[in-house]
Amino acid sequence: MNGVDAKHRLSVPAPLRETIEARSQTRELVIGPDEHSPCLIGYDVTYFDRIESRLDEEFAADFGPGRNLKSRSIFGATEHLKYDDNGRIILSPLMRELGEIGTTVLFMGLGHHFEIWSPEQFLAQEGQDPRVLKLVKALLAGRVQ
Repeated sequence: MNGVDAKHRLSVPAPLRETIEARSQTRELVIGPDEHSPCLIGYDVTYFDRIESRLDEEFAADFGPGRNLKSRSIFGATEHLKYDDNGRIILSPLMRELGEIGTTVLFMGLGHHFEIWSPEQFLAQEGQDPRVLKLVKALLAGRVQ
């Protein structure tokens, strides 16, 4: 659980930064709205390239409206963000709005990418694993560091 300060900065957890830097040799990540959940997703720039490659495979030489629609939904609202020496990024007003982000965020690692949630939004989602819900509630209560 990380706070968002008055300047809309938040720290990307150190393990995520280490993974990003190991994969891409840069202190840059890509953030955008998730297609299916009220949260943001983030990933390193090499994963961004893999998503482009998958689009090329899916649509091959078809550069018609279907490909454009899919590309817009995946890339249209993404932002490339560099983080500072303390691992902080600044969320734009658009990203804060799209992710329904307030003063606290929850980072959830998902392997090749991660999610940034408003903890309240996460807890409101149906079908979550009860163990993960218990962890998030404990984080909110300050019982887990």
